[in-house]
Amino acid sequence: MASHLTAGQLYLGGRPVPGRGNPLPVEDPATEEVFTTVPTADAAQVEAAIAGSYDAFVSGVWASVPVAGRVAALGRMADWLDTRREELVETAVREVGAPLRLAQWAQVGMSIDQARQLPALFATLPEWEHNELPLADLVGAKDVLLSIRRYEPVGVVAAITPYNFPLQTNVWKVFSALAAGCSVILRPSPLTPLTALALGEAAVAAELPPGVLNVIVEEGTHGAEKLTSDPRVDCVSFTGSTTVGRRIAAQAAPTVKRLVLELGGKSVQLYLPDAVERVGAGAATVFASHSGQACTAQTRVLVPRDALDATLERLAGTAAALSPGDPRNANTLVGPLISAAQRQRVEGLVAEGIKAGATLVAGGGRPSHLDRGYFVEPTVLLVEDNSNPVAQREVFGPVVTVQGYRDVDEAIAIANDTEYGLGGGVYTADLSAGLALAGRIRSGTVQVNRSAATAYTPTGGVKQSGIGRERGVAGLREYQETKHVVVGPAS
Repeated sequence: MASHLTAGQLYLGGRPVPGRGNPLPVEDPATEEVFTTVPTADAAQVEAAIAGSYDAFVSGVWASVPVAGRVAALGRMADWLDTRREELVETAVREVGAPLRLAQWAQVGMSIDQARQLPALFATLPEWEHNELPLADLVGAKDVLLSIRRYEPVGVVAAITPYNFPLQTNVWKVFSALAAGCSVILRPSPLTPLTALALGEAAVAAELPPGVLNVIVEEGTHGAEKLTSDPRVDCVSFTGSTTVGRRIAAQAAPTVKRLVLELGGKSVQLYLPDAVERVGAGAATVFASHSGQACTAQTRVLVPRDALDATLERLAGTAAALSPGDPRNANTLVGPLISAAQRQRVEGLVAEGIKAGATLVAGGGRPSHLDRGYFVEPTVLLVEDNSNPVAQREVFGPVVTVQGYRDVDEAIAIANDTEYGLGGGVYTADLSAGLALAGRIRSGTVQVNRSAATAYTPTGGVKQSGIGRERGVAGLREYQETKHVVVGPAS
């Protein structure tokens, strides 16, 4: 396997620069070993990133480039990423703890594909559209020649990204905002900084103008707090927990910034009677999706009450068959959690759920055959009361809860009885019934029998799962302002 990416520089003003903050250790969550360090930005360098992005946007050095020119430059960035594909895969294994197959497909392969597809999709969007006017106004108007909507870049975008799928979320934000003509400051999770710094290197290779993309890494949160409060930043695009999202919204409020927030989730897998046999495969997708570290993971399994015993037996077998292991092994499907703190949090929530009445069906502990690494066994909990903390709070680990329902009305009530609304799934052979239930689940995405997470499909939440959308036309438009322009005769 190729070597992992190394990062000796930050990216400010269109070039690599030494970080003036303390070196940041990067840990391999499968071995608990620090395998590299990266530079971090001090307060002055955060200020330089904001000033550079603001100056680049105001100057028009990027925003005034025709769409075809911007798309071509972003294509060069994607090409550079493709040349480093193997190193990116190795980095996702070591930095993120992603199993090799997941790293190849979802962490890296999909990311490079979407780095090409998002700008290409943007190029198909109109830069302006006729503004609809009533027919009477058009017939009677004597001094209006044109009424249009122009779509213009929102300005300077602060992209603050998480640790679980770092390259993907970096690509969604950076390539979408840059395609729209914005300037971007990328601030990754301190747990996974390497692929973000790789995007800075890609921008240099693609010869983006200075200041158009700045990449900073920090140990704490002072830089992120500056990005979310500085008046020169026009938009904050954040993916992460609802708790942090609330804090960002409060910090951004005084300057009334545009917010794109993809936050927590507590999604359901709702099985109708004709699809209960699929429940094992459904739970496996949670365990094998980066050990449940996915905000859209469908961690709540809902089945008819008369199928509960058979469901628990199936899920216990699924959990036992998916033994965590070395993510470098091509046969491993379940890797480690990102850190000791996250493992402790998952273990604590499982214990809290059991104390509140949940029954442990499978897993719940650390794998006995692994003496190091932040591993947790695939875990299944039977929950009788939906108010149980493990049924309400986002666990972000390889844990699913199982609940029985009497009828579909009760199933929908359980599905919607949460502060979250990010995703969900309905599983049935009756597509009409599935579509009807999808309309009753309050979430930004509902899949009927299968998923489709591509550059062309928007994702985002309702309720406390967020504001705005990523990917797709809706996600691209988040980085644009709509301006009404009316043109009349000169005299």
